[in-house]
Amino acid sequence: MSINDNHNTMTSGTLMILGCPILEDELVYGIMNDDEKKDILLIETEPSQSLIRKFERNIIPYTVMNENEFLANGTKGKSSGFSIVIKMLDMALHREPEILRKKIEEEVMKFSEVSDVMALYYGMCGNYGWDITEWAKENNLCPVLVFRDRKGNVCDDCVAVAVGGTEKYRELLRAHTGRMYFTPGVAVNWNDFLAANEMFGGCWGGSVERLKWIFEQCNYDSVVQIDTGLGDYEEMCKSTKEFADTYEFRIIEAEDYWPDLYPAQKLYNDAKNAMNSEQSGK
Repeated sequence: MSINDNHNTMTSGTLMILGCPILEDELVYGIMNDDEKKDILLIETEPSQSLIRKFERNIIPYTVMNENEFLANGTKGKSSGFSIVIKMLDMALHREPEILRKKIEEEVMKFSEVSDVMALYYGMCGNYGWDITEWAKENNLCPVLVFRDRKGNVCDDCVAVAVGGTEKYRELLRAHTGRMYFTPGVAVNWNDFLAANEMFGGCWGGSVERLKWIFEQCNYDSVVQIDTGLGDYEEMCKSTKEFADTYEFRIIEAEDYWPDLYPAQKLYNDAKNAMNSEQSGK
């Protein structure tokens, strides 16, 4: 599977994307590997700053827009072109799965009327078994798509997205028990990721010594670096080393078997296919 599979028709309409900074590399990958002409609008939020840097580094044109302005004016139905509208949300939502779920549902409901299709660049982060695609259908909202594996199952968190699905993530847990897992997105955001992590965040309080003690109690002393080929490899390695030096961890390079871009490719492909289906059905 590749990003441009099954895109023989011209896409039109508005694709709304809600994203987490941990998974922005997957979003940039989808956009960069889609050669169809598109307008990218970025809702102005604090968590979007990292994505802006990546857009500029990769020379991806975009326009920043105020959320209220977009909700009032939108892009849906205003032209025959293809628009991608992106809103990045706060990584700290990961700390409380119930708050994360409520926030995403609120955002989906808010933007549904001005979107043809939505794609969530989010893991479910503790909300195992939750399928917001079905929830959106039940509430008569626009189609909502999430990361899925080859069997069509939801990828439950960001590491599952990086390795091809929750089933393979469980395999990774058995192969590398009692270790931290750093994808490129996790590595470059490791400080914020730990603070937002439901396992460590509530006990950390910003203290390195406190978190060292927690790691010792959990017998954590290694970090597995999973190179998906996305993002900046040197930046990932530098950030992983910074974490390892801070907490006296050893770094283990994940075998080539683990990284899998299928969920990232599938989500972007499915979103565009859904856009085309929505337009052909009108």
